[in-house]
Amino acid sequence: MSEVKESSGYENFVGKKEKLQTSGNIFEALELPDSGVDVNSAEWQKHWKGMPEFEQENKNTYKTLYVHFRNKEDYEEFAKLIGQNLTEKTKSIWHPALDRTANSLLRWVED
Repeated sequence: MSEVKESSGYENFVGKKEKLQTSGNIFEALELPDSGVDVNSAEWQKHWKGMPEFEQENKNTYKTLYVHFRNKEDYEEFAKLIGQNLTEKTKSIWHPALDRTANSLLRWVED
């Protein structure tokens, strides 16, 4: 087997890990101009008085399963069996079907 020489240079990061930045603020992390707001101070807390508590529940995937189909008919039969609309562009699904509109109508309303 013959060796193919590279036609252009590139940085090879295979096997290298980038050190994560663990200090600073969001503006530095996203390389944005500083807004002048000190996100590390307690100043922001005075604006959040009376706001509802929020805790993000764990919504990690329990199991991911790759399914292969021999032909279009098998694919369509599977869609009927699980009761979901699958198209040629469908790349992933949740089972049971994920209701994306369940929280779309929720709003924060002040009296």
